[in-house]
Amino acid sequence: ESITGRRADVARIAMAAKLGDEGYWGDPTDVITSAGDAPPPLASLSSPPRGWPGCFSNNATLKAFMGKKQLGGKRCRLTGVPAAEDARQASAVKLQPDDPFGNAARVQQALGWTIIKGFVVYDLANEPEGAKFVAHLRWWNAKESGVWVDFTPRLPGHDQMMLLESSKAEDKLMLPLTAERKAAAEARCKLGGFVVPAPPAPPPAPKRKPPHAPAKLEFKGSESLDELVKLLSAGTLDAKAKAAAAVAATAAAGQDEAKAVVSAGGVSPLLLLLRCKGDAQEHAARALMALADCAEHQRLLTAAGLIPAAVGLMRDAPVATQDAAAGILGNLVIQCPVNQRAVAAAGALPHLVALLSKGPAPAKEQACFALWNLACQHPANMQAIEEAGAIRPLVALLTKGTPGVQEEAAGALMNLAAHPDNKRAIAAAAGIEALVPLLEQGGGAAEQAAGALMNLASTNAANQRAIIKAEALPKLVALLRDQTSNSRRCREYAAGALMNLTLKQPDMQDAVAGAGAIPLLVGMLRELVGQPANEDGSAAAQMEEVAGALTNLADTHEANQRAIGEAGAVPPLVAMLSAGSASAREEAAGTLMNLSAHEANKDSIAKAGAILPLVEALSAGTPCAKEHAAGALANLANGHTDHQAAIGAAAAVKPLLALLEEGAADEDSSADAARCHGAGLRAKTGAAAGVAPRAASALSLLCLHAPNGEAVRAAGGVANLCAALGRGVSEAAGALANVASHSPEAREAVAAAGAIPLIVSLLTTGSSIVQEETAAMLTSLAAGSRPMQEAIAATGALLPLLTLISFGSPAAREQAAAALAKLISKHPANRAAAVQAQALLPLLDLLSSGSGAKPPPSKTGGKSGSAKADAKAAVKAAAAAGKPEAADCLAALVEGDEMLQAVLVAEGGLTAAAAMLDEDLTKPAAMRLLGALAPCFDDAVAAAKK
Repeated sequence: ESITGRRADVARIAMAAKLGDEGYWGDPTDVITSAGDAPPPLASLSSPPRGWPGCFSNNATLKAFMGKKQLGGKRCRLTGVPAAEDARQASAVKLQPDDPFGNAARVQQALGWTIIKGFVVYDLANEPEGAKFVAHLRWWNAKESGVWVDFTPRLPGHDQMMLLESSKAEDKLMLPLTAERKAAAEARCKLGGFVVPAPPAPPPAPKRKPPHAPAKLEFKGSESLDELVKLLSAGTLDAKAKAAAAVAATAAAGQDEAKAVVSAGGVSPLLLLLRCKGDAQEHAARALMALADCAEHQRLLTAAGLIPAAVGLMRDAPVATQDAAAGILGNLVIQCPVNQRAVAAAGALPHLVALLSKGPAPAKEQACFALWNLACQHPANMQAIEEAGAIRPLVALLTKGTPGVQEEAAGALMNLAAHPDNKRAIAAAAGIEALVPLLEQGGGAAEQAAGALMNLASTNAANQRAIIKAEALPKLVALLRDQTSNSRRCREYAAGALMNLTLKQPDMQDAVAGAGAIPLLVGMLRELVGQPANEDGSAAAQMEEVAGALTNLADTHEANQRAIGEAGAVPPLVAMLSAGSASAREEAAGTLMNLSAHEANKDSIAKAGAILPLVEALSAGTPCAKEHAAGALANLANGHTDHQAAIGAAAAVKPLLALLEEGAADEDSSADAARCHGAGLRAKTGAAAGVAPRAASALSLLCLHAPNGEAVRAAGGVANLCAALGRGVSEAAGALANVASHSPEAREAVAAAGAIPLIVSLLTTGSSIVQEETAAMLTSLAAGSRPMQEAIAATGALLPLLTLISFGSPAAREQAAAALAKLISKHPANRAAAVQAQALLPLLDLLSSGSGAKPPPSKTGGKSGSAKADAKAAVKAAAAAGKPEAADCLAALVEGDEMLQAVLVAEGGLTAAAAMLDEDLTKPAAMRLLGALAPCFDDAVAAAKK
């Protein structure tokens, strides 16, 4: 409807005010047009704009007008006049017809309701429809519930106005009235939009006799749909009940039929029938339940007030109707977070929980169904449902309910188990022990029980132990094995449960593999690859869970890595890399990463064509997929020059360098699996180690191949690696060292980029493994390069190396001695600095006692002759560890310094060196040390040898 905005008599409010009076004074700038020109005076205004709400999507002018660049819209609502209760609460507030700003401020002061600042958006009705729009600055209020209330009186006929909250709404201040402000307020009033005094009431019409009420219609049984809808409001009570039953049957027949009922206008009369008692109420509720089972109707039915109506039925209606009311709520919240919050806020949870215990089987089933969907991916509802006392009655239904009730109860528990607190609560209620037997029952109950166990096992060690104790493992594997009786989703959930049970659990990795799961999972993977995705995405989800289970089974478990490879997992995993969903590619890359850690799988993965899609995943995948792909490429490159060359040829260097900028991937790291009826499930594999460290590790191994090292340098990668190292990505140091190892020019580039101080800092800040690797890098960098010797020494590496020789781990002590030897070899200044730092004594200690390395633990049971020989050799190697490095470093330290040689002899160095001559592992280094002594020590050397 279009209303001409006339200059209101309310202009007298500003006009009658005295200069100096304070108020929120209007101004012509409060009115903005979509064209950016001056607003027309006394315009013909229409709000909401004609064609609303479709015009917002279809009219580019309106969409741009309400957008960020013009009005700065944040959210908009069609808002009516205040409800009776709201008006009663604000009855003491003085409202001025032309002062929306002061009205909102006074309501906030009186009631505490928040002020919302924005615009009322009008269509200029004297222009073609959708051609031009105008916005009037306006303030209104929001109740504690978030509902908007606009108390400022409106133009006649504007019972509904489109209000737009705006980030650009002027923040008006209480200001004293000046002559200029008075003139501006009068000019603003001329632009319209304010109410005018009501015209005098017309004289009362002469009284007429009241008409007769129309006769109630009877049900005949042959009515069309339109006639049935008419009967819902115009029939007798019996006719209404029968018509509602017929409409319910029509709506339940399918989506098209349900849409026909809505198109025929059936929603409103069905809602009104809910007020009736008896059959009419129940049939109307069942009709609305069928209508709500169509996603297109959720918003319409919610806007019509179906949520509070259904909650009211849960509270007051007979149990038979409560059954339908629970079904209504369950359908309205499917994949709709707004409705999930609204149903919980409306107080439905206690009534649904009560129905679990008191209702007949159909009512219990619908209550479980509603709780299932209310909990779906909604942590607040998960917690609220547990607090409402739902878990124990749900667990009880697992053993006492019908098969349908058991399935729905297990599905509700599955979604509730996605909350950490609920995992414990379900276990405490003996839920695990009740779920495990359902795995053998088959059908939907087995499917949902497997899903519940999957979530219960996720990141909860106590539940994992309880699931195994309840003998779930063979039953889960049996679900995988039986393709005929079990749905694909059921087998997916079983795979997901095995995935979570084996996450970082070596004993479970052994047990699951021992139960025969690996060939079944690989077979399922082959079965699923290439399958068309179902409408709900379940085929893709199954690939993810199966691949995830294989990923966890292979994680640092050599026997399982080999078994999975031999079972034929590599080709379907490589196919998933190219053809799967984004999350499926992520899981496939993770499985290949773990499988490629085993030498036996590397060639088969490369030959299956995995390198190119893995390289593509570095750029196009999810953060976790990028990390997994980088890890897989690193494993493939480790020890394989041909793979290093192939990965480099596949253009992996640049995307790996780009990944150095990314942090640790954490997708899905805090959310467990949850699903609505008919929706897919998502479980978890191991926590991410970080994209940047994986990429740096891959680059480090690739740069062992000279062309790849040159490619890194040519791409500006030295600077990227230095920056990553500065951010704490210690793996970048190895890549820099390997880049530098190929040419003097490369070493100069690494040094010029400032890498040396960053690498040396890891000697004191890194873990023991990082310290060991850093010392090894320094050994490589300093070897035969005087500029690098000087650059490393200039960063203060000498003292940290000596500290490591004294206090580091066994491997770090060995590598530090080797690095120090290269640092001082043929470099008098560095040698003198080492002497000054008293390097001799810690090196002599290492020479005498070794690094302290431990031999590997011997296996129990009988040993063959070769095994015993290997064990004996390992003991000798451990005893000799560190001594050759110490001897070489001492040889470089004392060379040409007879006084220092004398100290070495006096401190027992000859005895230790001579003892090394008896072992093949240490003899060459001992000979080099003894050969470094001056001829004057020949007699002492000969004596020590005896």
